[in-house]
Amino acid sequence: MQVKDLILNAAAQLKDAGIRQPWFESQLLISWVLGKNQAAMLAHGEYIPTDQQIKQFWDSVEQRKRRKPLAYITGIKSFLHWDFLVTEDVLIPRPETETLVELAVEQLTEKFSGDSIMIADIGTGSGIIGLSMLMLLPLAKLLAVDSSPAALAVAQKNAARFCLHQRAFFFRGDLLSPLEQYRGKLTCIVANLPYIPQGEYIALQPEITNYEPQGALVSGDDGLSHYRRLLSQGGDYLMAGGLLLVEIGCTQGQEVQNLFRQGGLSPRLEKDLAGKNRIVWGIKQ
Repeated sequence: MQVKDLILNAAAQLKDAGIRQPWFESQLLISWVLGKNQAAMLAHGEYIPTDQQIKQFWDSVEQRKRRKPLAYITGIKSFLHWDFLVTEDVLIPRPETETLVELAVEQLTEKFSGDSIMIADIGTGSGIIGLSMLMLLPLAKLLAVDSSPAALAVAQKNAARFCLHQRAFFFRGDLLSPLEQYRGKLTCIVANLPYIPQGEYIALQPEITNYEPQGALVSGDDGLSHYRRLLSQGGDYLMAGGLLLVEIGCTQGQEVQNLFRQGGLSPRLEKDLAGKNRIVWGIKQ
């Protein structure tokens, strides 16, 4: 069967399964199986894949019909300029998180010389925040913390993938607790911690509730349990002039700003590219 026929048939099945962009996702899956980009697939629609490739393609289509996210099928997710490894042990990177990275890098570049920057990525998951910052700040160092050993393993693989293992250091533990020796020494703390209220979780898409790790998404009744603990002590770990930036749910801006103030930081609120409140950040005076 030719590529164009595989795409057509798969798109029809994905549409019936309720997938929103069936044609686009069919192209992505065949491109992944064949190791080609989408433009090449469209330009060579008459190409006939091998039997093994066709089998792999239909296996991936069946997984997607069961609402398994594309990133977990392919094991790859693009973020900013890079393709990161992901597994079901970590959250899939979201575009809105790019705003956090870009803002943090902009502020650090403006306020600090490169070789003095020590970043702590709390709840690092796949490592996309901290590792992206390292690639944009070539003299910085990273302390990446996560409570999940499986997530840390993914982050370490990503560090090796981008040759960052000599500047990235990994710690298993709860929030800032593994970094006691760095108290008062960090230039920047970044975090995309769980912020979904327990009562809202059940209404999320099946791609999320059936596959992504719930512990990396849900944070108590109001979604702020993790941030209460982080922000109550985060300022103590920063040097004077240090930065703390967190990603939030779009309705949580006021409450998280109050947590910043209670922790001794003057907060600022930033929107993502969709115009939604997404980042709260502050500077230690």
